[in-house]
Amino acid sequence: MRRFRQLLLPFLGCCLLAFRLMAQPLGNQPVVALPQHDDLVSLRGSIAYLHDSTRTQTIREVIRLATGPAFQPVTSPVPNFGIITGTKLAAPIWLRFRVQNAARQPQNWLTEIDFWCFDELQLFVVDAQNQVLATSPVIGWKTRAAQRIRSHRHFWFPFTIPAQQTVTVYLRVLKHRGTQIVPIELVRESAYDSIVQGSYLFWGGVLFTLTFVAFMSLIFFLTTLDRVYSKYIFCLLGLVGFFFINDGFMNQFAFDLQFWMPRQNVYFLFPLILFYSQLTFVRTFLNLRNTPSHRLHLVGTGVLWSGVLCLIALTAEWFVPLTPTLELVMIRLFTALYWLPLPVIVAYIVISIIRRYHVGEAWLYLIAVLPFYSLNLALVFSNFGLLPTYVPVANYAYYAPAALFEVLMLTIGLAYRYKMDRDQTERLVKDSIIQHQRAYQAEVQTLALKNSLLVEKERIARDLHDNVGAHLAFIVTNLTQISDQAEKQSVKDGKQWASRLRNIVMHTREAVKLLRETIWAIHQESFTVEEFGERLDQYINRYFHEEDGLNVDVVVTGSQTQRLSSTQVLNLFRIVQEALTNVVKHAQATTAAVQLQVSPGGHINLRIHDNGRGFTWANGTVSSQHYGMQNMQTRAQELGGTFRVFADNGTTVEVEV
Repeated sequence: MRRFRQLLLPFLGCCLLAFRLMAQPLGNQPVVALPQHDDLVSLRGSIAYLHDSTRTQTIREVIRLATGPAFQPVTSPVPNFGIITGTKLAAPIWLRFRVQNAARQPQNWLTEIDFWCFDELQLFVVDAQNQVLATSPVIGWKTRAAQRIRSHRHFWFPFTIPAQQTVTVYLRVLKHRGTQIVPIELVRESAYDSIVQGSYLFWGGVLFTLTFVAFMSLIFFLTTLDRVYSKYIFCLLGLVGFFFINDGFMNQFAFDLQFWMPRQNVYFLFPLILFYSQLTFVRTFLNLRNTPSHRLHLVGTGVLWSGVLCLIALTAEWFVPLTPTLELVMIRLFTALYWLPLPVIVAYIVISIIRRYHVGEAWLYLIAVLPFYSLNLALVFSNFGLLPTYVPVANYAYYAPAALFEVLMLTIGLAYRYKMDRDQTERLVKDSIIQHQRAYQAEVQTLALKNSLLVEKERIARDLHDNVGAHLAFIVTNLTQISDQAEKQSVKDGKQWASRLRNIVMHTREAVKLLRETIWAIHQESFTVEEFGERLDQYINRYFHEEDGLNVDVVVTGSQTQRLSSTQVLNLFRIVQEALTNVVKHAQATTAAVQLQVSPGGHINLRIHDNGRGFTWANGTVSSQHYGMQNMQTRAQELGGTFRVFADNGTTVEVEV
C-alpha cells in the first residue's frame, strides 16, 4: 500500500504538469484577424474551452480565470465535448476566442451556432481591459425563433468590434442531453440576409426533391402494389424528418411539436425512424425469406420489434418519473437499440453478395448508402473521441448531398426494377396472348378438320348414292320384277330369264367396282401423280377394250412426285370415268386420249378428248337433262377449278385446277 502511494503521487504530479502545459492562457490564445472583404471567418484552431464543474460560474469569474490554466485549447476542427447522458450530469461549457479589428472603423459581425438543440446559450464580449462590452440574452431550443435575437432556426449573436481593437468573446453553452457539438463560425452582419436566403433555397430544394421522389414512389406503389415502393416511401419520409428535425426547421416552423415527447426526445425520433425504415426497405429489397438464409429475415423482424422498446425509452417520462439511475438505463437501452438495425443491414448486404442471392441489388444499395451512413458513423466516433470532429461531420449541409446521392441511386435501381417487372409482365401477357392465339388456331383447325370430315362424308355419301346406290337400286328393282313374274307365270323362255339375270350380275359387278374405286381413293390421305397415272391405266385396261371399238391412251406429264389428296384423286378419277362412259355411249368414237398434266406448284390440267361426234354446251351452260355433265361440273368445283366441254374434231372435256 505504501509503495502504491509512492507511485501515485508522481503520477498525479505528471498529470498536473501535463495539464498546465496543455493549458492555454489568454495571452497565448491565437487571435482571429477580421478580413476586410470576406464574409465568413473560420475559428478552427482559435478556440479554448472551460468545463464549469461548479455549474455556477459567472462571466466575471471566468474572466479572472483567463490568465490561468483553466482554459484548454479545442484541438478538433469543430468543438465537440462528447455525449451528455442526463440532466444531473449536465454542466456549462465556456468557449473563448479572440477577434481583432485592424480597420479604422468598427465592424459588425455575427456568431452563428449552426445547431438548434441547446438548452442555454449566452454570448459575452470583453475588451482588452476585461470590461464586458456586450451581454446577450440567454436563449435555447425552448426560445421561439421570433423571440431570439435573429428570427432563425439557428442561434445568431451579433457583436461589434471597435476600430483597431482586440476583443475576447465568451460563449456559455449548456446542454442537458445528447451530443455536445458546437458548430461555430463568424459571419459579417451585412451578409446575413444573402446567406440565410441561400440556406433556405438549398434546404428547400433538398426537402422538395425528397418529397417529390416520395410522391412518385407513391404513384409506383399504387400502380404496381409492390411493397418495396411503400418501404421506400417510409425511408424518404425518414430522411425528410431527419433534416427537418436536425437542421432546426421543426424548432422554427413547428415549435409546439417539439414538446410532443418529453424533453428533447423528439430530436431522436426521426433518426430512429430513419434507421428502422432502412431496415424495412432492405428486408424487402434484399429479400431472404425464401432462401437458405431465411433466419436472418426472422432476426430482422425481431430487430424491428425492438424499435417499440426505443419508443418506450423515449416516452417513459410520460408514465413514471425518471431517477438519475433509471434515466441512465433508458439512455443506454435506447443507444443500444438505436444502432441495432445497422449491423443487420450490413449482414443483409454481405450475405446477399457472398451467397449471390441479390448481388446487383446489394452492391447498388451499399454504394447508395455508403456516403450518408459514413458521415453518421463518423459523427458517432467523433462523439466518443475516436475521430476528430471535421466540418462535414458536424454540418448537415454535407449530409444533404449524401442523402440525395442515396435517393438518386436507389431511385434508379427501383426504376430499373420497375422496368424489369413491367417487361416481365408484358412478356407474360404476350405469352398468354400467344397461347390464346395458339389455342384459338388449334380450335379453328379442329373445327376446319371437323368441317372437312363432314364435307368428305357428304361427298362419299353422294358418291356411293349416285354410283353404287343407283346400281344396287337397279338390281333390287329387277330382282323384284323377276320374283313377281315368277309367281304369276311359269317359266317358258329360259333365255329371256338368263339375259335379265346376266344384266343383274353385270350391274352388281359394276356396283362392286365402284365401291372398290371409292375405297381405294379414300384409303390413304394422298397419292403421287405417278401412282394416280398407274391406277388410270389399270382401270382403262380392265374396263375399256379394243373389242368395244374404242382405243384409249393415257398420257401423264409434269411432276410425277407431286402429291394429290384423296379428294382430288377421287374427283379426277370420277370425271375420267364419267367422260369415258359418255364416249362409249354417245360419241361413236374409235379413239380417246386422257391427258393429265400436274405442275410442281400444284396446277392440274385434265383433258379427255375423243374423235367422235362433237358435243358442246349451248351458251356455256349445261342442260339439266345432262346429269353426268352436271356431276362432272360439281366435282370440278369441289376441286376449286373450272369445267368446260367443247367440240374440237370430236369432243373435249377439260378441267383446270
